[in-house]
Amino acid sequence: MTFAQYEYSIKDSLAKYIRDKKSDDKYTELILGLYEEAAEVTSPIRRSIKGNFHEEEIDISHLGEEIGDVLWYISQISVQLPNCNLTKIALNNLKKTHLNFRKDLKSDESMSISEYTQGVLETYRTNLPASKQDRARFFCLGLIKEIGKVSELFGEHRIDGNVLNMYKIEEKMGDALWYLSAISETYGLSLERIALNNINKVHGRYNVDGTVRKDSEDVYR
Repeated sequence: MTFAQYEYSIKDSLAKYIRDKKSDDKYTELILGLYEEAAEVTSPIRRSIKGNFHEEEIDISHLGEEIGDVLWYISQISVQLPNCNLTKIALNNLKKTHLNFRKDLKSDESMSISEYTQGVLETYRTNLPASKQDRARFFCLGLIKEIGKVSELFGEHRIDGNVLNMYKIEEKMGDALWYLSAISETYGLSLERIALNNINKVHGRYNVDGTVRKDSEDVYR
């Protein structure tokens, strides 16, 4: 599956109450949702630390579901930006991260999500923590940092009236996608499989017109 195919598959999964809002209000709702779902990814990883008062094992299946929700928000935000989409964000991210690794990187819109993930693996730093747990926490910090940058840029526009720096927003969204992919791989999860599962999940919540499905099961809440 390509990012474009994923994006097309979820294009009608945005809730009507968000669809009906003006652009700035859409950004607000989506950024707040992105923050919420990112915390759902980082929280169980933090709780898995030995000696933590809230210590508990990670439910890998649930972690994959939450990663899918973050991917959904990144995609939905990207399509609200002018002349942007998830594919563009992913391709630009690989071109940026591979500058110091491979000059011959070739990628286009036919690149699958799995191929993007392989590109992410090739750009891991050599000085990453050795343990999976510590490595995951490192990636979680990166994810929150990049999402924070995106939020800061939108906040400066909405609150302070600054012009949106679209180039910077796209770059930071790509960096957030990189960390999300890295977290997935750390726990042996396929981002492509996560995307496929996410398509089924989000279409279980809303009708094509964005209204809430009354027959949705509890698993989709």
